[in-house]
Parts: sequence; structure tokens; C-alpha cells
Amino acid sequence: MKPLVEAGRTLPPSTDEARRMRTGFLRLKSALYDRVTGLYSYQLHVDQLRMRMEGRRLGVFALDFPTLGALESTHGWEASDRFLCGVGSLLGALKGRDLPASTIVALDGVHGASFLLFQQEGRRDKEVSVPELAEVAAALSRHLQGRLRSAEWAAPPMPRLDFSLGYALVSANPAARFERLLQQGIRDARTMTVREGDRLQAERAAALRFILQEGRLTTYYQPIVDMDRGSIMGYEALTRGPMDTAFEVPEALFACSDSLHLSSELDDLCRRQALLNARGFAPDKKLFLNSLPEALGTAGFLDRGLGRILEECSLVPSQLVLEITERTAIEDFDAFGRALAQLRRQGFLIAIDDVGTGYSSLQTISEVQPDFLKVDISLIKNIHQSLIKQELVASLLQVAARIGAQVIAEGIETDPERATLRACGVRYGQGFYFAPPAPPFPVLARGCAGSA
Repeated sequence: MKPLVEAGRTLPPSTDEARRMRTGFLRLKSALYDRVTGLYSYQLHVDQLRMRMEGRRLGVFALDFPTLGALESTHGWEASDRFLCGVGSLLGALKGRDLPASTIVALDGVHGASFLLFQQEGRRDKEVSVPELAEVAAALSRHLQGRLRSAEWAAPPMPRLDFSLGYALVSANPAARFERLLQQGIRDARTMTVREGDRLQAERAAALRFILQEGRLTTYYQPIVDMDRGSIMGYEALTRGPMDTAFEVPEALFACSDSLHLSSELDDLCRRQALLNARGFAPDKKLFLNSLPEALGTAGFLDRGLGRILEECSLVPSQLVLEITERTAIEDFDAFGRALAQLRRQGFLIAIDDVGTGYSSLQTISEVQPDFLKVDISLIKNIHQSLIKQELVASLLQVAARIGAQVIAEGIETDPERATLRACGVRYGQGFYFAPPAPPFPVLARGCAGSA
């Protein structure tokens, strides 16, 4: 709303006009507010930044978390929201410490995951300089590294996230529009974060290849429980990367291997390590091994040294259940079926993992006709509160009965979940309610057998 002009002087807007202007501003402010972090998009601060600059320089920092998208795809948006909220609070708390008190902390956009910081003050009220921006960035990086290891919102089972931090200096230019100068500064800062992200990606790739070459994996085992008998019928082998690294959490390990096209090599190593670490495995128990479809569908599955390892560990194929982990779709069911038929003739059993999500479709069940269906945690969590989930599990039990398969419920965490699954007719269960994964073969939690 333009102000009124009368006899060469500017008049203030009328009360109604002022009210409309204020209403419009509040609507804009609401539209630019991010409820997750409690921060505003930087567009709200443009006028404030213009007035602050007043012929002086402006420092711009861009903070990105390149692997946050992978975190959200594996842990869900709630985990990402908690993380972003934690980072936003941390940056606000650093004002007056590692950051000047007048620093503006904002987002690159509403619902975004990139943080922008604007610094106009230099030391002793001098103009900010590039060396000073570098020092502030170094101090901020040190603080972030420490907090990302200790903060509750970044603690396991969250994977450790790398970050990239870039900066740029915006100099005043009366001939240029301020908004475009600011945009260019943001682009320059983000260009530095991209270069830093590329460097981190290269380091991750080298670290993963070293892990594959040296076999630096740890195998955890989680019990699969016969809830009718209150006893352990088998264990699932679960892989962890080296401790105190970004690959300690398996989701980060497998996501990086997917991006580098090293999934088959990692899959093969996980299986070998799981077998080698299972020496002394009880002959009456089943060992569940996650396997990519392309690995099982390749001729000579046993010929790649697996038969020798089984003999070395005193294991036989009939003890092993090969879980089809479908991070990729099965494209040729005929060829895949022929490869599975050969494995079955050798004595291996087959399970389909994560039934109810991803590519674990009814077509896969009908084509593969597995020995076990492992129901994904998304159908198990709070099943006692959902009649729809109970009906879905009941339907899977009917399908399993028709093909002669057993149903295993994954991710059981509470007694109401266990009791509801028992009432539905599910016999086998797995989850923290019974025992967490551990490097040796863990026993059932105290009192679990009695309640089963």
C-alpha cells in the first residue's frame, strides 16, 4: 500500500489501510514460518538485512546435511523433523557465543532442510571479512561435530550425519539491486557446500571400499521366537559397520553402497561374515540371512566360496533361511524362480522380508511361494489399536496357510502387540520385546517365555 502524498509531504496511511497492511504482513509472516524448526524463511528478513547492510558487508553461511534425504527414507519424516528442530535450536543457542549475537538464523525455504545464517558484525564493530568468516565457520563446524555425537536428537539409532558448511561475503553496491546481491551470496555459499559435499562423498566411497576389502563388519543376531512354546526357533543375522563411524548404522552403510553400485559386494560380504561368526550355531535352530534378489538369482550361489564356509562352520543348507530383501524389484520372475528351485533342491529355505511394504507384493509371494513371510514392523506397531492392521495380518495368515508358509511378525515391542498377534494366530515373533540384536546369540528377556 503506497503512502498518500499531499502538498509535497507524505501522509501516514489511514487506520483501515494500516490495518490491511498489518494483516497482509502477518499473513506473509505466517506463510514464511517453518513449524518444524521455529525459524522463518530468509525472505522474511530481506528488508531487515537491507537496512542492516547500509553500505557495509554481509557474511552469508549455508549449512546443509547432504545425507538427510537418505535418513528420512529409512527412519521416516519424524526422525528428520526431530533432527532439524535440534539443529535449529542449536544454532539459536550459539548466538552470542560462536556466532555474533545479532546473527540472523533462517531457512533457505519453508519446510526446507538447508540453514542460512547472516552476519553483519565484525570484531570490535569493524566490517566482517573473509578471514573472519572462515574462523567463524571453523568454530561452528567444531561445535556441530561435537553436538552431532552427543545430542539426544542425533543419537543412535539415528545414523551419524555429515554436514557441509559454506560461506560468502556480500559487498554493497549501490548500482545493484540488493535482493540480487543477496541471492548471489547465497548461491556462492551453497556452491562451497556442494564442493564440500562432493569431498565428503568421495571420502565415504573410499571408506566403504576399505570396509569391503578388509571385511570390517560386525554381525548381530536377533532371536526369532516361537510364541507358542516360549522358545527360540532361530536368529536373524544383522550387519553393523565399524563402530564410531558414519557406517555403524546399517541404513547408512547400505544407502552408500547403493549409490556407489557396490550393493552386491556388500551383500555377499554380509552373508559370509554372518556365517563365519555363527560357529557353534545350534543344529536345531534356523539362521536367517538377508540376501538381495540379484544375488539369489545368480547361478553358482554356492560356488562363490559359500559351500566351503558352510562346511568350515559345520552348517548345512537346511539350517539357513535366505531372506529376500527387496531394495530393488524382481524383474524376471521366471529366471528368479528357476534359481530358487535350485537352491531349494540343495536344502535352503526361503523367506520374504518386509511383507506389507516396498516391493514385497502379493505377486512376489505368489511367484516365490516362500517358506516364511516376515511381516513388516509398519503393520505390527500398535496393532492392538488398529482393526485394519489385524485384518491385514489375518489375511496374510490365510495366504501363508495356502502356500504352506509360516508367518513371522517383526518389530514386536510391547506386550499388547504380542498378545494381539497371538490372538490373530501368529506363532512366531521377533523384536525388542523378546531381545535386542547382539553380537553373540542373545537369550530371551527375563519373563518372556512365561508371557508367551
